[in-house]
Amino acid sequence: MITPPPAITRPVRQVLVVDPEPQIPKLVSLLLGDGYHIDAAADVDHGLERMHATPYDVVLIEIAWPGDGDNPQDAGLAILRRLRKGTPEIPFLAFTALPTLDAAVAAMRNGAFDVVRKTAGAAQLRAAIDRAAEHGNLAREVRRLRHEVDKARGLGEIVGESGVMRQLLALVERVAASDATVLILGESGTGKELLARTLHRVGPRADQPFVAFDCSALAPSLLEAELFGHEKGAFTGAGKARRGLFREAHGGTIFLDEIGDVAASIQNKLLRVLQEREIKPVGGDRFVSVDVRVVAATNKDLKQLVARGEFREDLYWRLAVVPIQVPPLRERKEDIPLLAAHILARRRGAAKTVGGRYPTQISSGAMQRLLAYHWPGNIRELENVLSRAAILCDGDRIRSDDLDLVGLPGGAASGAAAALPEGKTLKDAVDDAVRVVEKNAIEAALAREGGSPAKAARVLGISRASIYNKIKEYGIHAAEERP
Repeated sequence: MITPPPAITRPVRQVLVVDPEPQIPKLVSLLLGDGYHIDAAADVDHGLERMHATPYDVVLIEIAWPGDGDNPQDAGLAILRRLRKGTPEIPFLAFTALPTLDAAVAAMRNGAFDVVRKTAGAAQLRAAIDRAAEHGNLAREVRRLRHEVDKARGLGEIVGESGVMRQLLALVERVAASDATVLILGESGTGKELLARTLHRVGPRADQPFVAFDCSALAPSLLEAELFGHEKGAFTGAGKARRGLFREAHGGTIFLDEIGDVAASIQNKLLRVLQEREIKPVGGDRFVSVDVRVVAATNKDLKQLVARGEFREDLYWRLAVVPIQVPPLRERKEDIPLLAAHILARRRGAAKTVGGRYPTQISSGAMQRLLAYHWPGNIRELENVLSRAAILCDGDRIRSDDLDLVGLPGGAASGAAAALPEGKTLKDAVDDAVRVVEKNAIEAALAREGGSPAKAARVLGISRASIYNKIKEYGIHAAEERP
C-alpha cells in the first residue's frame, strides 16, 4: 500500500483591514475563508497600534476616506503614507470600491503594492493577498541577507590588526548589538564618524536612517532649529515648517559630531531628548516623541569641560553610557601598511571610474618614512599624503621622494615633534605647512605638464582660475598660455 505524502500546510496569513466602514473587515473574512486571520482598524492610530503589536503579512486599506477636503482620496493617501512610514516592511493593498486609473497610480506612488476592487471575487482577492505577502517575505529575506552581509563586512571597514585596534573592534561588536548611547572620543582625523557608521550598520537599526551632523557648524539659535525642527514663522526666514534632524533620524541613528562645542542652551534640550525621548520644535507648543539611537563624538576632554562648568555633568553621563576611545595613528603605527594599502586600493578604484591612474605599491624607503612620521593629522593626514603622492609619482610605486612630509609639524624622519617658531600659534604653523604643500604640488605638476597651468590644474583637480591665483600668490614661474 502506497502512503500518500503528507499534505503541505501553509501558515495562516495575518491580514489587517483598515477601513472606516465596520462591515468591510467582516465581509473580507467571509470572502477569504480558512487560512486567513483578519483584524480590523477603523482609523490610522488604531491601525498603527495593531501593526506595531502584530507582524501582519498584508494590510488592506481603503483609499477613499471621508475628509475635510473636496477629494476624499487625499485623506486616504495621507493615511496610507503615515501607515507605510510607521511600518515600511509590510506590503499594502489599496482596497476601494471604484478605483480610477488616476487613483490607482496615486496609491502605488504613495507606497501601495497593488490596487484591488472591493467587488473582486474570492479567488482574485486571495491571489492579490498571496502575491503581496510573498513580495513582503522576499523583501524581508533580502533585507535580512543584506544585513548579514553588512554585519560580516561592517567591521572590516575599520582597518587595523594592532592590539589596541583588536580591543576596539571587540568592543564595537558588543556595543553595536545594543541600543545604548555611545560617546566616541579621539583626536581629529582618527575615524570617529566611520566608527559611528559601523555601529549603525551592524546594529539592529541598520535598515533605518543614519543622520550625521557637525554640531560646531552652526550658531546656537540655528543649531536648535536644525536639530529639533521649527514651525512656520518661528523666526525671521522660517517660511515653512521643518522636521529637524532628530525626526529625520526617527527609527535609526543620529551622529552628533563635535558635541563638546554645543552651547549650554542646546545642552539642556539634548538632555531632555536623552531622558524623555521627545523634542519640541522651535516655535512649537507641544513635544514630539522620537525613537533614535544617539552616537556623539568629540576631540575635546569633556571631563575637563565639566570641571570648568562649560559642559553639563548630567548630559555627559547620559552621553557616555558606553565611551569608546579611538587611538591616534601614532599609537598604532603597525597598522600603517594595512591602512596605506586600503587607501591606495580605494583611490585606485575611484580613479578607474574616471579614467585616472594610481600606483599600487609603496617602496620600502617610502614605508620607512611613513612609519617614522608621528601623524598629527592621523588617518585623514595619511590619506591626504598618499593621495597627493599617488597623483605626482611616476610609475606604479610610490617612492620616498614622492612623500611630501617636509614642512609639516614633526615632518622630520626621526618623527620628533618640531617646536613652534616664537610668536606663532599652531594654526599659523598649519597654515604655513599647507602653503608649502600647495606650492610644492603645483610646481611638481607644472614641471610634469611642461609648464602648462591648464594641464596642471586638471592633474591637481582644481580650476584654472584657482591655479592662476596660486601661481601669482606663490610667485611660481609658468608658461604663458593663450586664453
